[in-house]
Amino acid sequence: MAPAIGIDLGTTYSAVAAARPGRRPEVLWNHDGDLLTPSVVLLSGAGEALIGKTAKHATKNVPGDCVELAKRREGAAGWTFTDSQGGVRGAEEIQGLILRRLAEDAAAALGEPIGEVVLTAPARAGAAARRALRSAAEAAGLTVAGLVDEPVAAGLAFGVTQGTVLVYDLGGGTLEVTVMTVDDDGSHVLATDGDRRLGGFDFDDRLMAYVASEVRKLAGPDLLDGGRRQAELRERCEQAKHALSRAFQTRLFIAGADRSYTVEVSRERFERMTRDLLQRAAAVADAALGRAGVSWARIDRILLVGGSTRMPMVRRMIERRLGGVADTTIDPDQAVALGAAIAARDGRTGALRLHDGELL
Repeated sequence: MAPAIGIDLGTTYSAVAAARPGRRPEVLWNHDGDLLTPSVVLLSGAGEALIGKTAKHATKNVPGDCVELAKRREGAAGWTFTDSQGGVRGAEEIQGLILRRLAEDAAAALGEPIGEVVLTAPARAGAAARRALRSAAEAAGLTVAGLVDEPVAAGLAFGVTQGTVLVYDLGGGTLEVTVMTVDDDGSHVLATDGDRRLGGFDFDDRLMAYVASEVRKLAGPDLLDGGRRQAELRERCEQAKHALSRAFQTRLFIAGADRSYTVEVSRERFERMTRDLLQRAAAVADAALGRAGVSWARIDRILLVGGSTRMPMVRRMIERRLGGVADTTIDPDQAVALGAAIAARDGRTGALRLHDGELL
């Protein structure tokens, strides 16, 4: 029997998980040997496309042909991307290209074709965005068993069975905070709030601006000009951000024509330059609780989802409000995909109800 498949099509990174009856779900390796696939597409006028790590690296050489953050346009009527050769693609087609690649990698990892899949969608996604996601998957040749909301999938991955739960999902491109109750009848979303323009990418932007300012003091105004240099700078700043989640200080090395320039960044400085972003992130959590009519004191469990929740300041902010410890027992990058696979597996055995093509 083919394993149940769950797909988390993320704004900056995507993942596929598989679940078999009686076994723990697992995220599948892609053909690059990674568990996460960058949600980046490199297009050419000849109709060809590269997806994932290769496309992400290509942003340094042909940034005008690379599409990033397509999920931010999910369901946006009329949005298109035009490559350097004049080729035009819509958001739905871009999503379909990524989904096809994810499905191919999953089949290769399993050594067999995949069957039906369960996709995830933000809890705040409207009908148009959900239809677009389903259409993109079907155009990519996938058979969609249903959609499950991302926070519900996260709850399944964390093994939540009872209580009032806050799912704090800060990914690379978007933030969504959901308050839900879980009981014997399943998960019930009370309220959700979010910011489609707030994610790790925006924290990278602040670090880029700071590093660029420091480099220009050392090397003059021209060193970082051009799409290639900006793409290289973004890559280094993303790496530095990750390093600052583990260490209190890091260094960035920027290559010049005949020498390298070093910029030191401390975690404290990084947190200062992004303080307003953290305040926005906190306000979304407060708004979600307000919509639900639930106080922080009534929250039994907080689930941290999305790679950007690894930033210590994010966890600190949440735990100060909660007055307790957030749950980090599941890899935040994998939780949604793992939960989708569980939903797919249990939906087939009747543990979750299927209604109008969607998992509830």
